[in-house]
Amino acid sequence: MLRWVIVILLLLLVALQYRLWFGEGGMRQVWQLERDVAKQQEENRRLAERNALLATEVEDLKEGQEAVEERARVELGMTKPGEVYYQVVEPSADTPADGGQRRP
Repeated sequence: MLRWVIVILLLLLVALQYRLWFGEGGMRQVWQLERDVAKQQEENRRLAERNALLATEVEDLKEGQEAVEERARVELGMTKPGEVYYQVVEPSADTPADGGQRRP
């Protein structure tokens, strides 16, 4: 009789351990959720930094003309009256050194 009780208790222990480690809500799922939370926290941190930069840029655009002027210069290529704009174009790797001209 004692032997059957021990066998039943061991089987019950194995069943509970299986559920703990591999069942729904078990340790594998907990570990996966912890990894997911860590990834999401990193993404949230990155987005918070981006939002802070955007908020600073919005504040600059609302308050000062320097930011508006800088954006106009960089993104639109605008110049002030009396300024001269120079654009330097680097030759690409597939352009021959002689500027693409053939010599006879």
